[in-house]
Amino acid sequence: MKASFKKNILIGIASTAGFLLLAALGFYVYFIFQFNVYQDDQYKFSIKYPKTWKVIIHPRADVAVVFMRPKDTAFDVLQENFNVTVQPVPGSIFNLAQYTTIVKKQMTAVFGKSIKIVEDKDLHWGWREGHKMAIDAPKPDHLKMVNAWVLRSTQVYILTFLGDMNKYSEDGLYVNEMIRSLQLQD
Repeated sequence: MKASFKKNILIGIASTAGFLLLAALGFYVYFIFQFNVYQDDQYKFSIKYPKTWKVIIHPRADVAVVFMRPKDTAFDVLQENFNVTVQPVPGSIFNLAQYTTIVKKQMTAVFGKSIKIVEDKDLHWGWREGHKMAIDAPKPDHLKMVNAWVLRSTQVYILTFLGDMNKYSEDGLYVNEMIRSLQLQD
């Protein structure tokens, strides 16, 4: 193989890699500008949310905020939503592992075999440890629920997304960014 041919191949590979990197950076910048930041002084946290979603602040006790995704059509039965709930940690629970175990037991006791846990993993928000669990409930309504929680002294912050599992490919990127963006203020 001639040296000039090898050089042209390397230039082509480098150009393609540079283009892909630039495209990824462009998508990332575009994606980041799709969000606003919600700040809650009562419950002492902030979280990003998509600019097009409706914000309902403190709709009831322990629910800090609800973000409602716009309906795709007037015929949508379910309106996808994401909420942040802040509740006291029961006195019998001393750590994240105990809380996670109780949540899993409750979910499977209530819903039984009608749900499938499709994700179950630990999360980290800075130095705080949390947990994430995603559930599919295909019958009868094709529901997708994503929960994440983090304990802070005597409170638990619970983030919940509920939506149509068939639309989650559109919403998943936003849901994960919302979860990742949670910041608790001391």
